[in-house]
Amino acid sequence: MTYQTIFLNNASEFLEHTLEHLAKNETRNNLMLGLALRLKDDPHAYTEHDPLMTIVSDEHGIISAMAIMTPPFPVIVESDPLNNDALEELARALISAGWRLSGVNGVVEASDAFARIWEKYTAQVPRLQTRLRAYELRKVEELDYPEGEVRIAEERDAPKAAEFLNAMMDELDLLGTRSTPERALVNIRQRRTFFWEVDGEQVSSTVANREQIKSICISGVYTPPQHRRKGYARALVAEVSKEMLSRGFELTNLFTDLANPTSNKIYQEVGYQPVCDYHQYLFETS
Repeated sequence: MTYQTIFLNNASEFLEHTLEHLAKNETRNNLMLGLALRLKDDPHAYTEHDPLMTIVSDEHGIISAMAIMTPPFPVIVESDPLNNDALEELARALISAGWRLSGVNGVVEASDAFARIWEKYTAQVPRLQTRLRAYELRKVEELDYPEGEVRIAEERDAPKAAEFLNAMMDELDLLGTRSTPERALVNIRQRRTFFWEVDGEQVSSTVANREQIKSICISGVYTPPQHRRKGYARALVAEVSKEMLSRGFELTNLFTDLANPTSNKIYQEVGYQPVCDYHQYLFETS
């Protein structure tokens, strides 16, 4: 079997080829699908760099692998069912085109395979950075809530929203562009940024973003250290999930870090069910 890699000029072209496949399992594909849909509206929504969007097809025109990247974030790869030959073709094409990769992210089978292939062709060593689990929710369970209440963020809250998001990125050692009040306003104006407040103080925050076809992702959950272990994040995610379902989404999804058993436990208490695991690698020069 021979394979061909095609580089797409924009997210609209990418989605013309991939939307039907990605939409079959939105939670499994929520990262790639959500990014592509957002990039369709704004090619520089995440970074000032032009994104990478590519597909690998066999001689019959069947897509066997695909990738999307917003530098400097790791490339996201997809190959389901797993096709090592197609991923090898993808790696060779990226190298030939001069693309430099900081790492790879994706469902375990595809990301693990691509990491091994990239090391073979570049001698860059993949270091497993995060082990994530993708969950989805269709109904929120009944819960006991702590003191306080949920509040939809307003424009005046943009500095605090950016502060919380940057604190989360620092704590998790995440790559990417720092948030600013101006960037935070995008979600706030869509009424998709939320706080849990106690006596007027913001003690936890989250955003709903990466809208897909029937679902939306809950992300950026952050509680400052002094307010942890009080149930604020669990209550906030529950209320925001309810809000998104009430706005017409059929389901919500989110990622948890498998190194954090507490988050995996509390989100399942909210009603989230595990779907698949992701691995994110960083590529390091040996």
